[in-house]
Order: sequence, then structure tokens, then C-alpha cells
Amino acid sequence: MNAFSLENIEPRMTRNRYRHHFSRHLLGVARHLQNTMMSALHQQYGHDHLRLGFSPYITLLGEGDKRLTDLAEILGISRQACNQAAKQVVAAGYIERAADPQDGRAKQLTLSPRGIKLRRDGLRIVAELDRQLAEIIDESRIFDASTALQKISQRLSLSFMPHSNDASAKATMTGSLPRLSDYTLKRLMELTREKGHPGLKLRFGQVLGLIGPSGGRIQKIAAIQDVSKQAISAIGTELEKLGYLQRKIDPGDARQVVLIFTDHGEKLIADSIISGNELEAEFATIIGQAALERLDATLQDLYFGLELEQGIFDTGSAAEISLLAHQLQQRLGEQGSKALASLLLCPTEYAR
Repeated sequence: MNAFSLENIEPRMTRNRYRHHFSRHLLGVARHLQNTMMSALHQQYGHDHLRLGFSPYITLLGEGDKRLTDLAEILGISRQACNQAAKQVVAAGYIERAADPQDGRAKQLTLSPRGIKLRRDGLRIVAELDRQLAEIIDESRIFDASTALQKISQRLSLSFMPHSNDASAKATMTGSLPRLSDYTLKRLMELTREKGHPGLKLRFGQVLGLIGPSGGRIQKIAAIQDVSKQAISAIGTELEKLGYLQRKIDPGDARQVVLIFTDHGEKLIADSIISGNELEAEFATIIGQAALERLDATLQDLYFGLELEQGIFDTGSAAEISLLAHQLQQRLGEQGSKALASLLLCPTEYAR
């Protein structure tokens, strides 16, 4: 956990530390849970027009109706920013504006019937995802890690958990990770900017974190992040202008290009590792060194158990197949994945 210098260490060793780092495991597992949850809400439960930013509004209003000013204060944002975000949730049909019973001239926000169903379905998915994680590692470790994550979130005022007498207040990995992952990414950016990288932006993390030793392919990065190729290409262009990346012809396909780090980019990776060590030290002051080490071990086991980003750091057909399988499973859901597997194993049955 102690800070150390990565100067004069070859890029391969730096990249290995980068992959086996606490913050990387936290962000990778969080992204997997978020993407899986959003996919399940859409495909299994029929919720459309969803955005990850809706989550705090659905959670807070699940406790009870609130005025806009109260929501803004809890979220730690301006009333104007809160109102703009709330309008999007209202437009999607998940919350409504209603008369305030304490003041007939005022309005408050409340969950619509659709929002109530979204919250209920979300809690089901959270419980199911935590159960799936417990199949990879022991359930007691999931509970221990969830408790640690919740303590960190509460100390940093990131938690929007309902009151403790509510059954949904139980600490869960899926419920605690997303908000903390947002904070982690922002804090890492702040710490790394201070090390001589003032041009860094939050959205750069979508690309920088998914470039491996053999470079990063725009289509693959877009698939993992579940965004368009155009969006990833635009970020890549910005990073090129800042001197962190360059484009080269893909040795495996001359029609494609790969994004690779420049020397300046390798320095950025080394500095980000040091920033990650500093962030770990901050978390250790909240939950203690021993608890942080247990949390680190759990997130690492989940990261590799879920085979996250395997196609980024590993090369070869097996890695490509693993990445493709992971992407298809997210998009098709459990039943669709089983149908695809049957089709691949017995194509003649489907041809009849």
C-alpha cells in the first residue's frame, strides 16, 4: 500500500502492476455489475429509457416523497443541476411531480407506479447478482466486502441507503459498488492530474483502462463499455492530441487500427498506479488496513473469476472467445445465451 516510484521499471512490469491493482479490480467489477443490472432491467423486466444516473433518485424517493431542494442537498449538487436530472427521470416515466401536502403551493417528487416497479425489480436483481458472486467466492467474504464498501461510502457521504430498519438497507456488493466506483474514478483523476497530467478528463477512463500490452481496438473497447465506436474513437483522438496514444495498423487485420501508448502514455500509467496506492491509503484510514486487504483480495478474486477484460490483457483465440461470450451473455440474457449455445451445438435442429 505504500507509495513507490515506478521510474526505470520496464513497461511490462508496470502494466502487470496496473492489471493487479485494487482500484482496477474495483472499477472492473463495478462496471460488470452495472452493465449486467442495466441489461437485466431492460431485457428481463422491460424497463427502457434507463440511465445509470437515475439510480440515486429512484433510491432516495423509495424512502419517501421529497422536495427538489431536499434532493439537491442530499446529493450535494445545485438545485438547478438536480432539477435538470429530475426532468430526465420524469420524462422517462419513473418519477412524478405532485402537490406537497404540507404546502399546497409547492411541489414534491414521488415515484410513479413505473418507478415503484423499477425499484422493486432493481432490488431483486441486486440480490440475484450478489448470489451469483457468492458462487465464485464464499458468501461470508461477499458480506465482509459489502460491509467494508458501505462503511467507506457512508464516511465519504456517497451512500443513499434507506433507513436501517428497511429490509433493502442490507449491505450488498451490487448496491454499494457503483457509487464508490464513481468516486474512485474521480479521485484517481484528481491525484493523477497533480502528477503532471492536467489535461485528463473523466471520460478518458473509458479508453485508457482498456488498452493492453498489444494495444486497444476501438470496437472491442466500445463493446466492453457498451457505447458507440464513434464515441470511443473521439476519445482516442483527444488522447492522441495530448500525446498519450498513437494509432498503428493492426498486425492481425490491416483494415483496422489499434491504439497504443506512447512513452508519455506509459508515464501516465505509472503515475496512475501511484495515485491508486494513495487512494488505498485513504480507504485504509476509514476501514483499517486488515479490512482493506480482505476487500482487495475479494475484488481481485471476483475480477479474475468473472474473467473481466481478459481479452484486453491476454491475447489469442481463447481470450477473444471469452470476451465475445461475455459480451453476448450480457446482451442476450440467460435464456438467449442458452438458445445461442443450443444453436451452435445443434445447428441442424434450428434449420428444420
